[in-house]
Amino acid sequence: MTLSKSRSGAGLALLLLCTANFLDAMDVSTIGVALPAIQAELGMKATSLQWAVSAYVLGYGGFLLLGGRVADVFGHRRVFLWSLAVFAAASIAGGFVDSGPTLIAARLIKGIAAAFTAPAALALLLSVFGEGSARAKALGVFASTGATGFVLGMVLGGAATIFSWRATLVMGAPVAILTLVLAPLALPADQKRTGVRPAFDWAGAMTITPGLLLFVFGITNAAAVGWQAFATWASLAASLVLILLFLAVEARHADPMVPLGIFRRARLRHANAIAALFQGAYVGFQFLATLYYQNVIGWSAFTTGFCFALGGVFVMFLAPRFATIAQNRGAAGLMAAGVGLQALSYVFWVTAFGSVNPILLVILSQILLGLGYALTYPSVQVAALSDVEDDKSGLASGLLFASFQIGGGIVLAAASAVFAAAPQFGWDPYAAGIAFVALLAVAVTLLAAAGPRTSLAPPPAHQAAE
Repeated sequence: MTLSKSRSGAGLALLLLCTANFLDAMDVSTIGVALPAIQAELGMKATSLQWAVSAYVLGYGGFLLLGGRVADVFGHRRVFLWSLAVFAAASIAGGFVDSGPTLIAARLIKGIAAAFTAPAALALLLSVFGEGSARAKALGVFASTGATGFVLGMVLGGAATIFSWRATLVMGAPVAILTLVLAPLALPADQKRTGVRPAFDWAGAMTITPGLLLFVFGITNAAAVGWQAFATWASLAASLVLILLFLAVEARHADPMVPLGIFRRARLRHANAIAALFQGAYVGFQFLATLYYQNVIGWSAFTTGFCFALGGVFVMFLAPRFATIAQNRGAAGLMAAGVGLQALSYVFWVTAFGSVNPILLVILSQILLGLGYALTYPSVQVAALSDVEDDKSGLASGLLFASFQIGGGIVLAAASAVFAAAPQFGWDPYAAGIAFVALLAVAVTLLAAAGPRTSLAPPPAHQAAE
């Protein structure tokens, strides 16, 4: 009876953590297909309209390192519950916005809340499930729900827009509230510290958080108005100064927000690089393919969103299985195979579009892309967390999720620049943009194949002391 209750409690905990992870990832892309309806009702200019999407990414990417460290210091469950409550409140408030600035503010607050929820949720999962197959399966399910939420966000957003664009903002609130009600029953209480609580690194927080915010703002602004704009290069320059200052602060702080020794872990560095680049390639492809399906073929927002459903199904059902394989046999090979399949999908799309039936183009490219994403996403998480201890799991999770968000912004800005410049050279903008994404994916495949092998043993003692 006790074992049954334990299993049921762990199952409920996994369900709740995966639900929060799904909501965080879904909100990245769910509003994209609703932008025309938002513009029509709120009268937003095109230059400000894209911030309805980007504000969420700005808050999410900018606060992830802070969110991970706060969860480690003040308690994973406490931070998870408070941040999920803020997420639910901002979701409800989004349904009542009456102007562009209030919409952008609601999206920004949701992104900040997700930046605290995501690393806390992953850290809680690692504490609920011990080492071995149970953790591998749980991590696989967790990874698949995040990937599925992101991939299917456009599908759900397109369906919600049929009723109202405001539904894309509000639809996560009831699920978040139900999760809040059940979470205290299933999630483990934060352990009481026997020693002195670590001093919070305020100097580090006040340099890295605005530094990341300005960096994400700069690359997002570049995608919207170009690299030559004052707001773009000034933000990036200020970001560089703050990040360098942050590194100087951390090197001297007795209890730093981000112990710089964590960057000496080769598998963590490699996994974060792969996460940034492979996610960036996918975001760039999704952006350009969405434009093509709507502007060239003339498909509706719902049809365009539905184009990504097949890939989401692959991720949903296969990612948990691939995570178990990565946990038991190592993640490096799976990462290389996954990014390789994604590269093949992009190459097929750019060589076949315009010459094959669009439906066939979508089906074949999504089979390759969905299988590749299902291989890569959980493998990256397994590799990133393979040599960190539980007391650093929130920080490592924050680094990983920040890599996803920032990588997506950088590659999207670069792909957008290629797309805009292509006609000047007589190139088709869609072919040029996705060819750039395909070349990047090929390079990432080589990088993944050349990476360190994932150790299945516990972290070495000298790493645990870092």
